[in-house]
Amino acid sequence: MPKVRVSDLREGMVLQEDLLAPNGRFILPKGAVIRESYIKTFKAWGVVEASVAEGPVAEEPPVPEGLAPFIDRARALADMFFPREGRDEMPMREIHRCGVLAMAKSLAEGEEFPLEVGCIPVSPSSVGVRRKVTPHELVAANAFVTLPDIYYRIDEVIKAPNSSVEQIARVVGKDPSLSAKLLKLVNSSFYGLPSRVDSVARAVTLVGTKELLNLAIGVSLLSAFKGLDPGYVSVRSFWTHSVACGVFARILAAKMGIREEERFFLAGLMHDIGRLILYVKVPFSMGEVIRLSSQGQDIYETEQDVLGFDHGHLSYYALREWKIPSSIGELVRFHHRPSSARTPEELVVHVADVFAMAGRFGTSGSFMVPRLSPYHWDQLGLSVNVIEPVFVQGQRQIREIIGMFFS
Repeated sequence: MPKVRVSDLREGMVLQEDLLAPNGRFILPKGAVIRESYIKTFKAWGVVEASVAEGPVAEEPPVPEGLAPFIDRARALADMFFPREGRDEMPMREIHRCGVLAMAKSLAEGEEFPLEVGCIPVSPSSVGVRRKVTPHELVAANAFVTLPDIYYRIDEVIKAPNSSVEQIARVVGKDPSLSAKLLKLVNSSFYGLPSRVDSVARAVTLVGTKELLNLAIGVSLLSAFKGLDPGYVSVRSFWTHSVACGVFARILAAKMGIREEERFFLAGLMHDIGRLILYVKVPFSMGEVIRLSSQGQDIYETEQDVLGFDHGHLSYYALREWKIPSSIGELVRFHHRPSSARTPEELVVHVADVFAMAGRFGTSGSFMVPRLSPYHWDQLGLSVNVIEPVFVQGQRQIREIIGMFFS
């Protein structure tokens, strides 16, 4: 029979196959009778599903305690921005369910969700005028913000053949904001370390140099766009969405067994940077994009119509201009055009973006949740039963990291 979620397991069910942890560790043999105490152990080991030979399986898990008063409102909100096409088939059905639970949890904690994205009024002279610009124009020298010196100093000392952790820590220590955020990140559930870290040098050792550069980029870009006109989208909402996409991308990559999953966090964090560039550099064109997309067309398709390209391509060119490794840019480039992806890795940010939109973890200007096709989900090689634990783990980490960025 098909595998069932761990949350659906009941005492007395019998395993139809050997049960293994995600790391391959043997847990229980085929034929073992499941006990209530075993289920907690399965969850602790990260098991998300099991094959059982008998026993009733719930169509849908019960609503977690405390969320029932908020479920109807969360479901009504989700129905407003979830595409009807494919909603009743996997994986969108499970994503919709988990998105509703995530919003119910946020509502229970006092958070509200804007029903509309902002839209700066279109200039009368620009109505009907679709100015064609190129990604190269928008990221050309002196046409956009540059990464700060701290990023290049860290990169330089990391690349030095005889550099040490102490030298890197001294460079980081010269930026109080970066130092504080690094320590907060290391002590968050994002890493789940057993004891508190108070030393920048130890934090650098634990985080790693690549993750350190990722954090430096995130802090830098947050500062660069603090003046964004809130008529489009609030800076906090934008970065909440970006962080959510990064967190989900990192978790999904880890579930897929991909090495160096920290690059997926950076790719998710940067995936919509092209849209920020458009807000700053061609505001009237973006005003028209948002106005037209509010009539039902996907915003990235409207960008293509108005500008001749979408923000995913612009993000790719911006990362290349900053000399961010091409492996990051390729993860970002087709996050709204999954059919152009050449490998399962290049689909991860697309899936993470769907998750972030489904739980309404901020917004970068889009209203509707992109549809995730069964084909593209299957390319990741993951069971739909992994979706709920990814949401649960991700929601906790997103909250902590956003608190860190805006502290």
